[in-house]
Amino acid sequence: MDEKRMGEIALALAKYRVRMEPVHLHPNVKRELGNMEKATGIPLDELKLFSKTLIEEAVEETFGS
Repeated sequence: MDEKRMGEIALALAKYRVRMEPVHLHPNVKRELGNMEKATGIPLDELKLFSKTLIEEAVEETFGS
C-alpha cells in the first residue's frame, strides 16, 4: 500500500473518531498535543491546526449552517 493511500485511510479514521467519540476540551489538551509532538515529531502548530480542522468539520456536519 502506498503512503498516499495510507494517509487517506488515516484521515478517514481520524474523522470517524472525532464524529463518534466525545471531544473533551480540558486544560490538558495542550499537554496531550505536546506529548504527541514529542512522540511523533509532528510540529505542535500542525497538530493544533489538524485537530481544529477535524473538530470544525465535525461541528459543521452535525449542525450545518
